[in-house]
Amino acid sequence: MQLEIRKREEKEAAEALRREQELREAKRQQQRLNFLIQQTELYSHFMQNKSIASEALSMGDENTNDENALINSSAAGPNEEEDPEEAELKKEALKAAQEAVSKQKMLTSAFDTECLKLRQAGESDSLQPEVSGASNIDLKTP
Repeated sequence: MQLEIRKREEKEAAEALRREQELREAKRQQQRLNFLIQQTELYSHFMQNKSIASEALSMGDENTNDENALINSSAAGPNEEEDPEEAELKKEALKAAQEAVSKQKMLTSAFDTECLKLRQAGESDSLQPEVSGASNIDLKTP
């Protein structure tokens, strides 16, 4: 009698564990799906803005920079169907993206400047007189 009760309890515990694992797996799959959908939406939104910006650049003055084209394309006004809260979020996202772009441009510019300085320093070093005995070094057999 006790053996049957123990087996039943073990069986119920195993089923509960299996159901819990299935629930966890279903939840994980749903989170993964939601993440992929969100990434796809972000990518499509980014590509849409990029195509709008490139059209604005090709039609507009060649002196207009990328950031102004993005601002102008998004400042054309939100769709009338669009939720004001969503429009505000898009504006904040655009502002954050523009700040990230400008920050990256500054970092790139600083890197380029530093590389130029190092190249110039390397060229000036090559113009300095040779170290005595340096030409006698055999690099093939150390």
